[in-house]
Amino acid sequence: METGDLTLTFEQDYFSNRKYSLKEEHVKRHVLEVLQWALKTADCNLLDGQGKRALDVGCAYGYTSKVLAELGYETFGVDISKWGINQAKNLSGEQFLVCDAQSNMPFKNATFDLITCFDVLEHLPYPEKALESMFDACRDMIVCTTPNKTVEKPVRKLMRDYDETHINVKSPSEWQKCISGNLDYSMLKVETFYDLAVKSGGKLFFKSFNIPNYGLTVRIVVKK
Repeated sequence: METGDLTLTFEQDYFSNRKYSLKEEHVKRHVLEVLQWALKTADCNLLDGQGKRALDVGCAYGYTSKVLAELGYETFGVDISKWGINQAKNLSGEQFLVCDAQSNMPFKNATFDLITCFDVLEHLPYPEKALESMFDACRDMIVCTTPNKTVEKPVRKLMRDYDETHINVKSPSEWQKCISGNLDYSMLKVETFYDLAVKSGGKLFFKSFNIPNYGLTVRIVVKK
């Protein structure tokens, strides 16, 4: 899938088929769990955004951006999907822009204290270019999640939740090698985990568990 094709792929049908509008609570809990993990890993209070700027790459409907804004960050979101950006603008008062993260994003160097990128890298033909672009725009921390190649396909097919647009899924060791070869960071942590989400009586029970090597999702924190 070439970069130009992405613009057509991630529009209204994609989000409707994935029932994305029903996943806001799940996404927000996922984001907070990952930020809490990154906070402990990098010894940096990512839950206090006062006086700081944050960028969410692949923001879709802006669910992550809303979490970041609630934490006090001046928040921006970018996505290649015009449909996703329009929904984000309707749902949130944050600042959103249609943008391909694999190209140079229209921000000055070291603009953001925190850059998040949740479940996006696997969709990209050139995820290393997106990481480089984020690194240039970041002054402190990048936090990402992406599926774990080791287990994603069989598990997601069993759950009838496999996404055919996941064209660049990697194992933790592959992400470690990719990032080490492209970014001049001061700290990097890559590990796998599993989100357990159970809804009962209208309430969502949500907890992330660290499962070495075989967790369904890879979480990544890069400190510049």
